Amino acid sequence: MITDFGDQSIRCVIVDDDRAVGALLAELVGRDNVEVETFTDSRKAVEAIGDRPADIVITDLMMPDVDGLEVLSRAKESNPDVVVIIVTGHGTLESAIEAIKEGAYNYIRKPFKLQEMEICFNNAADKISLVRENKHLMWKLKEAYRELVKQDESQESPGIKESSEIVENSGSINFFATHLPGLHLMESARDQANQYERLENLTRWRKEGLLSEKEFVALKSEILKGIDEHA
Repeated sequence: MITDFGDQSIRCVIVDDDRAVGALLAELVGRDNVEVETFTDSRKAVEAIGDRPADIVITDLMMPDVDGLEVLSRAKESNPDVVVIIVTGHGTLESAIEAIKEGAYNYIRKPFKLQEMEICFNNAADKISLVRENKHLMWKLKEAYRELVKQDESQESPGIKESSEIVENSGSINFFATHLPGLHLMESARDQANQYERLENLTRWRKEGLLSEKEFVALKSEILKGIDEHA
């Protein structure tokens, strides 16, 4: 049984010129919050993905007209976060390496075990959920920072205001990071232990390039105020 992936649906596109295989995969991954569309014509699949980006693509490697690597490439053009699973009955080590280099999430050889595909799909869905969660968390950080700027505007702080302009440009924060810890910078409970933990997280994000120096200084200043209040 496939695990629950949350309230937001996942769009999965299956591309295989073998109709029976496509139907089997659709039945395996389909459920209420997974929208499945199956194609036997890879060219039509690419057009559909271009019109409506997919979250997960399961595609055969060797197909007429458009092969699996081209499907992978076009899917990533539409959605850089897409997770692509390559399936093939004619696989070699070289083709597997090429697929991974092109950005495939996994490479499964036919005939595959249903449990193997189910696990692979579940992991892919978990990855999609994590990407979505981290985008939301980074949005919350941005909103928290903006709120901080509003609160400090009356103090005429040039550093804070200058940092605000950088946040507005969004170039200094990576909103598509896939390995961020939880963000709880602006909660009302401001005990000292939590403040030190937040300070560690903030320092790590600065090292990872997720915050500019000015953003780091501004948020760090707010956290240090919390530490001083409980010293």
